[in-house]
Amino acid sequence: MDILTVEGIRSLDEQAKAGDIEKGYALMRIAGKALFKAAVELLKSGASDTPKNVAVAMFIGSGNNGGDGLVCGEFLIQAGIPCTLYSLVAPEKFKGEAALAYRDFQKEGGRLVLMDSSEKVASLKSLDRYQLVIDCMLGTGGKGELREPYAGVVRLINESKVPVLSADVPTGFTTAGGNKQHAIRATQTLMFGAPRLEAFTAQGLPYFGKAKVAKLPYPENLLKELSQGIHLMTEGDIPDLLPHRNECGEKRDQGCALIIAGSKDMPGAAALCTKACLRSGAGLVTLASPSSIMPVLQSKMSEPVFMNLEGAACFESQHVLKLLTYTSHVQAVAIGPGLSLNDETRKAVAEFTANCKVPMVIDADGLNALNTTILRNAMAPAILTPHKREFARLFGELPQDTSDLRETCKLLKKKAKDFSKTILLKGAPILIATPEGEIFVVPAANSGLAKGGSGDVLTGIITALLAQGVTATEAAILGALLHQKAGDVARKNFGAFSMLPSDVIECLPQVFLQAYDS
Repeated sequence: MDILTVEGIRSLDEQAKAGDIEKGYALMRIAGKALFKAAVELLKSGASDTPKNVAVAMFIGSGNNGGDGLVCGEFLIQAGIPCTLYSLVAPEKFKGEAALAYRDFQKEGGRLVLMDSSEKVASLKSLDRYQLVIDCMLGTGGKGELREPYAGVVRLINESKVPVLSADVPTGFTTAGGNKQHAIRATQTLMFGAPRLEAFTAQGLPYFGKAKVAKLPYPENLLKELSQGIHLMTEGDIPDLLPHRNECGEKRDQGCALIIAGSKDMPGAAALCTKACLRSGAGLVTLASPSSIMPVLQSKMSEPVFMNLEGAACFESQHVLKLLTYTSHVQAVAIGPGLSLNDETRKAVAEFTANCKVPMVIDADGLNALNTTILRNAMAPAILTPHKREFARLFGELPQDTSDLRETCKLLKKKAKDFSKTILLKGAPILIATPEGEIFVVPAANSGLAKGGSGDVLTGIITALLAQGVTATEAAILGALLHQKAGDVARKNFGAFSMLPSDVIECLPQVFLQAYDS
């Protein structure tokens, strides 16, 4: 992308004269300025002092990653922010774009401190006098075990308690070999141009920290030509995906949903799903549950319409016709939370999903009741929300290597296309596959959400969005984003140990308010 874009972006660089720009230097300047802005934001968030009253340490190598750092250093000098640049290579080793960056860095009065030996690194002893460390040593091209003095710097940085900002990829992290124990553990990583899947995995998260992306001016035609069909979605996308409210409409104009959930041992799943649906904008929500648990559910909630599934302790085939008839009054159906693994219930779920013509969210015991034949014959648009074990039971085992999600993405794409269903695979990160062959990645790293009932809340949110006319793909994406954001708010309020799925529901109003205000 860099090489193919260079010819088209030479005129975009306002900081250097057009005649001085060679190869990808314009891209480097854009990346370096983005790194500077990220550094300033981290400095502001970490101290009450203004950025000018803090000190920054930056470690650079000889390649483009180091060049990005030199550009960032130039902007830090211009902003009056004290910054010490430690170079692990002699300046004469800077080549190409990095050499141009060093030239402009010098023009601003910048000086390097050479750290090209283990002895010099050891002389630093501590980085505690700094408020931020910027890691620009090795980028995407780094492979294998780190050698000295790089390994010594990584140890020094990781032993410090100073926040770390890595450029593009934490030094030492690679999927092509090497010991990740010797990689930078960044507070934040700013990736340039496009995200890396590894940044959002359980293996990558401890090293990338909070991963962000600085966009580069890649032409749209190149993006489409080289795209792998894998897209990162973040909370910044929430406002654009939210459905428009009909301010003059009555309750049915805001969307009607039917939730088929609950059994004698799991009434809470039905309650959580229904409350989340109500909190997510649906105008009228009907909860269909066995009559044996209705007193419990009615004591928990006042807002939904209650439909008694009479004559049994669970959802059975005798209820299917009644529910199918009722679907003519709704725009979305959720089926599965807390339904149980009763043989009669499994049969009823199969009958209902095969004949329902309304968009569905199929979760939990709804998924456990299905097989691939039933799923293939279900004609209505559907969102499946399995965790890894449910996915394996229905579709087969996922790839064992979870450090690189590309093979998992390929499998998800295939299954979503083969069965014409949207698949939301729960985990860290959340992966959403569409029948059209796209994958949407939603970052997820909150142990407070790893509690029974969280999936029921997610199902309720997505169902409400479907009922309001949001497409299956966008409902799955937006539902996952809202669930994660509300989970983050709940974690701040209650902590990961103590937060409950019901707390996530109570935090949804704050998330919706923030999104609409933006």
